[in-house]
Amino acid sequence: MTTATPLHSEPGSVAPVPAAPVPAPPAPESWSPAKRIAFRFVCAFVLIYCFAFPLDALPFIDRPLSTAISGFWQVVVPWVARHVVGYEQELSIATSGSGDKAIDYAQTALCLVLAFIAASVWSVIDRRRTLYVKAHDFLRVYVRYMLALAMLSYGFAKVFKSQFPFPTVDRLTQPLGEFSPMGLLWTFMGFSPGYNLFTGGAEVLGGLLLLFRRTTTLGSLVVVGVMSNVVALNFFYDVPVKLYSTLLLLYAVFLLLPDLRRLADVFVFNRATQPAVLDTPFAFSSRVTWALRGVKLLFIGWLLYSNASRNLEGHAKWGDGAPLPPLYGLYEVESFTRDGQVLPPLLGDTSRWRSLAIGRFRMTLRKMDDSTQRYHVSGSPETRTLVLAEGRGEDAKKTTFTLEQPDPEHLVIQGTFEGAALHVRVRKVDTSQLQLLNRGFNWVQEVPFNR
Repeated sequence: MTTATPLHSEPGSVAPVPAAPVPAPPAPESWSPAKRIAFRFVCAFVLIYCFAFPLDALPFIDRPLSTAISGFWQVVVPWVARHVVGYEQELSIATSGSGDKAIDYAQTALCLVLAFIAASVWSVIDRRRTLYVKAHDFLRVYVRYMLALAMLSYGFAKVFKSQFPFPTVDRLTQPLGEFSPMGLLWTFMGFSPGYNLFTGGAEVLGGLLLLFRRTTTLGSLVVVGVMSNVVALNFFYDVPVKLYSTLLLLYAVFLLLPDLRRLADVFVFNRATQPAVLDTPFAFSSRVTWALRGVKLLFIGWLLYSNASRNLEGHAKWGDGAPLPPLYGLYEVESFTRDGQVLPPLLGDTSRWRSLAIGRFRMTLRKMDDSTQRYHVSGSPETRTLVLAEGRGEDAKKTTFTLEQPDPEHLVIQGTFEGAALHVRVRKVDTSQLQLLNRGFNWVQEVPFNR
């Protein structure tokens, strides 16, 4: 009895062995009660705290919607603090550039309480449900885009160097002991465009990776690394963005949680792992799917364009690209006459000026006792005026001096200041000779240049 030869096989050849089928991911197991309660609480908190996203990121409605939501919290939070908690002190709602005001912590605490209440009600109503696959997938998508928007915003602010401008003249001549921790951080960050590009590029990279399901885990790892450093800087240099930066870090950790075991299997235990399921939370027809992809591309394009254009504008207005005013520079006081009396440069004198540092937007006046006064400044040799303002706006107290420029290196300032008539002659200092500015980059160093 002869054995039949398989079709299309050569005599003496070995039949190919079919590849082993890839095992399908195991069906999701029921969640433990603690995991279900934790998910409900996190979901409620995120949706309450970030309410209106992503609508507040869309053009034309972002500003009015953000203003309305901010106004809502500014009314509700102080009312709850006073009438429910019994907090008698005033919660300031003034915009100050700080994200760690008392009202910010109170708002976060209120969101946590509301999330606890919502999770409790949810747990009672939905107590028979054993897992939340679709809801978890939806929340991940929501957090991905929200975190991506934040990373792109902060990243482009560094790439185009509008968050940390180069140190001003008064910073360059300010004694190190007078720096605040935040001022020191802003100064060393602003000094290096390359380091801004590096850190900002990492933030942009993490944000872009979060916009796609296949790269979410990699993007989360990048963001955890970046934001861990940012949180450490904010805490240890006393930057008032501790609350918000910590939340961003926790969002990235939340996105990593489903992959922790798989990452540990690969990087720690050196064993095989199952592929992650990358299905969308909801199934749609092919037409709807392509339409949603188009909307996604438009949204990503808008995020990139709006962040890039906004920070380019900031770079040109108040960053390193902003034009220098005509009086920009450091000036030493050569002679100082007050009410007709010439005052010698005696250390400790509380009325005689020592130097003027005129930057892009403000002037720092240093007296002989090393005290400083800062003013918003305007004026030029062409207008023959120098105007010092103690704040912004029309109501700010202003002092106007007459200004003469006898030669390119000297200015003569005259006017009434602190109740006395002044006649001040100052000489411009060549700040380009400062060691910080002329040291430059060096590949070869025989000894450390640490001054």
